[in-house]
Amino acid sequence: MEPLASAVVPPRRLGGQQTQAGIGGWARRLAPLLLVLAVTGSFVAAAYSARRSTRDLVFVLVAYYLLALLACCVAKLEQLRRRDGDGDGETERRRVRFAVWAVSVALVNTFAPRVADEMPGLALKLVVWGLSVSVLALGFYLIFCSKDAERCNAEHGLGHDGVGRRQEQAPYELSLEGPGTV
Repeated sequence: MEPLASAVVPPRRLGGQQTQAGIGGWARRLAPLLLVLAVTGSFVAAAYSARRSTRDLVFVLVAYYLLALLACCVAKLEQLRRRDGDGDGETERRRVRFAVWAVSVALVNTFAPRVADEMPGLALKLVVWGLSVSVLALGFYLIFCSKDAERCNAEHGLGHDGVGRRQEQAPYELSLEGPGTV
C-alpha cells in the first residue's frame, strides 16, 4: 500500500509562477547582492559629490572601506559560528569577535564626529556622543558577554561537539525536526 502524501513535495507551479517556497530561495540569495549594489551606488554618488573636498572624499572612502570590512568580519564570524566547536575554532572566533568590535569602534568614531559637527547646539552634540557610546556598549555586550551565540547554535541544531548537525536539504524538502525549519 502506497502512502497518499509524501513528506518531500517539490514546489508547484501555478500558471507558470513558482510558489512561495521557490521564491524565498532566490530572494534570500538576491537580497544581500542588492544591498551591496545599493551601498556601492551610494558610495559612488557620495564620492562624486565630494570630489572637490579632500576631507569629504577621505571620509567617504574610509566609511565605505570600514563598512565593507565590517561585513566581511561579520560573515567570517557567522561562518565560524556554524562550524564545529573545537578548541582552535574558539580561539579564532575570539579573534574575529575582537576584529568585529574594533571595526565597529572605528566606524562609530568615523561617523560620530561628523554628525556631531553638524548639530547646532552643545546638547545635541552630547546626545550624538551619548548614543555612540551606548551603541558601542550594546555591541560590546552582544559580542563578548551575551550567550545568544550559544542559544542560536542550539536553535539551529549545532552543538559544540558537532552533534546534532542537520543534513543539508533541498529548498523544497520539509524538515521532520519541527515547524518553520528547512
